[in-house]
Amino acid sequence: MEKDRISRTQLMALLWAGVMAPAAELLPALLLPGAGRGAWLAVVLAAPVVLAAGWLMGSLAGQDGLARGMTNLLGKWAGGAVILLYIVWAELLLILRLRLCAQRLLASGRRDGALWFFLLAVAAAVLWAGKGKLAAFARAGQLFLAALLVTAGTVLVLSLFQAKAERLLPLWWEESGPVLRASMSASGVMGWGLFLPFLMGSVRDQGENKHWHWLFWGLGGALLLAAAQAVILGNLGAGLAARLDNPFFTLAKSVGVEGAFQRVESLVTALWTFADVTMGGILVFAIRIMTAELTGKERAWTPWAAVFLAAAGGLVLFPAPGAAEEWNRRLVPGWNLILGLVLPALLWLVGKAFTRRGKETYLVSKIFQKP
Repeated sequence: MEKDRISRTQLMALLWAGVMAPAAELLPALLLPGAGRGAWLAVVLAAPVVLAAGWLMGSLAGQDGLARGMTNLLGKWAGGAVILLYIVWAELLLILRLRLCAQRLLASGRRDGALWFFLLAVAAAVLWAGKGKLAAFARAGQLFLAALLVTAGTVLVLSLFQAKAERLLPLWWEESGPVLRASMSASGVMGWGLFLPFLMGSVRDQGENKHWHWLFWGLGGALLLAAAQAVILGNLGAGLAARLDNPFFTLAKSVGVEGAFQRVESLVTALWTFADVTMGGILVFAIRIMTAELTGKERAWTPWAAVFLAAAGGLVLFPAPGAAEEWNRRLVPGWNLILGLVLPALLWLVGKAFTRRGKETYLVSKIFQKP
């Protein structure tokens, strides 16, 4: 994939286009039991955590990508073990993404249909996106992000006139503890983007101003998500939003312009498939890069195997109603924080402890080599 290059802007467009799928499913409903009407503020407070995680993983990735950074730091065997852990987690996230997208499409259609049909259709779209060139996928991601922002912006702007400030404010000091705890859950939701650093080896313009670029996109994306949560809470209130599975899609049901269009929730749900395909494509490309690092070269079968296993897992792993949603709520945010913040922080400390100033070679890698 040496000639398959993308820009920093395209990388960040992929990040936020993909994160919009889990954000619409989990925010603010995941945060409301603890933070109440302060759920929107929890997303704002999550921004420093997300930026710190991005900085740590970006530092480990360097200009060669996170997979190569791990093997440079830990050596072939220990680094390979850590990469294998990330491959397993990426595959589990891909299973969830296909299953949740299929369930959403099935629920929105209100017609005869089968879950397996929607799941296989989404899997085919993800395979199409993930087996080609990263540059082509990144260009599609920019278009997907534009379509998603226009759609979300239309829903939220038309809903803004019905929002009430008393459903958001005032926030009292005694509510600060629950809001801070909820901010970690919000960080875990945005942690769906933790596999973007594996793609950094294909970013062509890693110049001196890259930190300002990451800051602009990272902080800007988090603040836009927080604004969206504020509009949702201002319309629905904390009590109603907490009882809904997908408050954003519920909000879309009430959107309409007299004489122009009414009841656009099915259109919004269909367009949100762009976010699912983007996130699925990110995971497939990350698995491709990690597998190439483990085996020494890129394998043509990797995207096929990843999507096939994900589609099979999506069909058989969640027999109970609501099981996929329960995994998404209870398991994913915590593990995203562990693999996106805690483990990179430990690896960064290891690198600092065993690196000589001014040299590129990590001494810790020599531990795993024969003298």
